[in-house]
Amino acid sequence: MATTKSKKSSTRSHLFVTAIDLGTTYSGWAYSTLNEPDKVHANQAWFAGVGALASLKTPSCILLTPKKEFSAFGYEAETKFASLAEDDEHHWWYFFRRFKMALYNDRNLSHLSTMEDISGKKLPALEIFAHAIRYLKNNFRETIDKRLQDVQDTDVNYVLTVPAIWDDMAKRFMRQAATEAGITNDQLTIALEPEAASIWCQGLQTEIRRANNTTDTGISSVGTRYMIVDLGGGTADITVHEKGPSNTLLEVHKAT
Repeated sequence: MATTKSKKSSTRSHLFVTAIDLGTTYSGWAYSTLNEPDKVHANQAWFAGVGALASLKTPSCILLTPKKEFSAFGYEAETKFASLAEDDEHHWWYFFRRFKMALYNDRNLSHLSTMEDISGKKLPALEIFAHAIRYLKNNFRETIDKRLQDVQDTDVNYVLTVPAIWDDMAKRFMRQAATEAGITNDQLTIALEPEAASIWCQGLQTEIRRANNTTDTGISSVGTRYMIVDLGGGTADITVHEKGPSNTLLEVHKAT
């Protein structure tokens, strides 16, 4: 009986699916609900500079205090660090930017790995990634709590997207960082970025077919091969998929 209860608990549907994209240059999050899974909502509350420019994403940079405590992320981190630099008070602060690809470049990656901020000061890499994921997670929660009442953290399934070129060690590292950020394993899905895009395109093609009122299945037809080109702010991943039977996808050529 205990096994049955555990299985029901782990497989129950979450009210929200929230995707966290920690990008090389920019980061953000988006969510959909159980009732409307195809309707994606993104955060539009990040503002650059003096607040005149609204953005769906925010720069991937983190500012920590001299005591190594979290201070700010994104545009806020950039603005605060610039202000500290103008007053020549930035020397003992930690400012990390574009740190994501450090996981790909570190061939000896482990939970003990370190990374340097812009001035060469080192801190544990796991700590930096956990700060970033925690900020994006909390930013989502703050936004959703303003819109709905009584949303529990257990109502959310988090999807953390990673580049397809990352090896298993880097993916495991991201899972550890997510755990450090307060996301439990049963609430976390690690998704490859090109696979997420490929699956989403299946639905887009269905919408196009309905709009044109045709029976042409295009990308959704079995045997169709297509290329996914992920042009990010700092990297470009290219892979090739083939549509298989029963809504399956085959990776014809690995990401490069």
